[in-house]
Amino acid sequence: MSKPIGVSLNDYIKVVEICITEKYGDIKHHANKGSVYTFEVFEKKEDDIPAIIWNIHFGHNKKKEIWSDDLKKIYIKTAVTKERFLEILEKIIGKKLK
Repeated sequence: MSKPIGVSLNDYIKVVEICITEKYGDIKHHANKGSVYTFEVFEKKEDDIPAIIWNIHFGHNKKKEIWSDDLKKIYIKTAVTKERFLEILEKIIGKKLK
């Protein structure tokens, strides 16, 4: 069952940007209505059509926490490894995830 894990939307975005630029040409992201946030990954900077798209949901509170199921979407949908993603995330948030 998915649950909040103490990672803010802003921290998640920072980690995604770092990881994606290591493997791909470009990333664009934006908020949608409600608590949905969309990421679009492009193979090359000059591409118009994204190669990968995914959405995440965040909590309806000031913290805007990411949920556990959404945390793993980056390493399910892209070439970014779980280990690399968690390494960068833990550096940014300053603690180990459970």
